[in-house]
Amino acid sequence: MKQRIIVGLVALPVVLIPVWLGGVWSAILLLAFAILGVLEFYRLIEIGGYQPSRLLGVIWTVALVGAAVQPQWLPLSLVLMAGLILTLVESLRKHDQPINHWFATAMGALYIGVLVGQVAALRYVPDGLWWILLGFLVTWANDTAAYFVGVTVGRHKLWPRISPKKTWEGTLGGWAGAALVGMGTVMLSPLAATYSPWFGLALGAFCGVLALLGDLSVSILKRQVGVKDSGHLFPGHGGVLDRMDSPLFVLPFIYQMVLLWQRWPS
Repeated sequence: MKQRIIVGLVALPVVLIPVWLGGVWSAILLLAFAILGVLEFYRLIEIGGYQPSRLLGVIWTVALVGAAVQPQWLPLSLVLMAGLILTLVESLRKHDQPINHWFATAMGALYIGVLVGQVAALRYVPDGLWWILLGFLVTWANDTAAYFVGVTVGRHKLWPRISPKKTWEGTLGGWAGAALVGMGTVMLSPLAATYSPWFGLALGAFCGVLALLGDLSVSILKRQVGVKDSGHLFPGHGGVLDRMDSPLFVLPFIYQMVLLWQRWPS
């Protein structure tokens, strides 16, 4: 526990300061997370017997993040097409199960690159800092409420094969907590000038569902290959994917909803 607290206190300003500064600083931070995250993903699936092309996958991941932040210089459609073709060509060099090699390389880059890219792009929208804060707050509220409701009244297992400790009662409590925190964050922040509290309530509820799916996406991978943590970057906390599993689903969803709201006719 002491180690977890110390690591958390050290890591917190390293993450918060670049996000608060925005611009190139937040982009560099998230690019570093993307590289570390995709390397963790490839390490896990290598344990499972797959053989991704790490170098090509990392390059594609970096390009995907860059396309999200600077689409005028690096169109996303071009990056997606080029990445799929190049990883296919690379897989043709493999004599043993080339299709598995292609899918393994492509899945890691798409999973990490596309999602982290949208997190990076979220910081660039109006009130981007507040949206990122909302995303982390609803994720924290979902996890906290789910834990306390689950240990108090949890009886019915949600998905024992993948995550044995999760219950339906805890899950529903987490979604309710995320919805209330989403509403409260909108009401008590500059977001209230543009967005309704009911928007925050609905957004928080959907984010609670996505936080669960993000958690399960990494849990199912770790359980299949038989490891406890995705990595060891944060002693006592695990790896990048362990810390970013839920936000990787929550923050891109918020980004898409903000874009949709901006395009909606007033």
